[in-house]
Amino acid sequence: MNLLEKEVKKEANENLGNVMQVVMGAILSIILIVAVAIPITTQAITAANLTGMNQTIVNFIPTFLALAGLVVVAGVIYFYGGA
Repeated sequence: MNLLEKEVKKEANENLGNVMQVVMGAILSIILIVAVAIPITTQAITAANLTGMNQTIVNFIPTFLALAGLVVVAGVIYFYGGA
């Protein structure tokens, strides 16, 4: 193996490590959103006893949190997916 091949393999291994860190961060983000943020937000909204238009608007917050989680996954797939 010549020096260039060694450098290319070293760089490929470093890039794989970076990708794995980003994927693990995305997985952790999804777990936190689904297991913590959405239930706590839903409970707080329920406890607030809102009515009318305020309730309608605030009830969309958990949906937006779920959409944010999808954006995180889509970003990871877009930037690190494919060849």
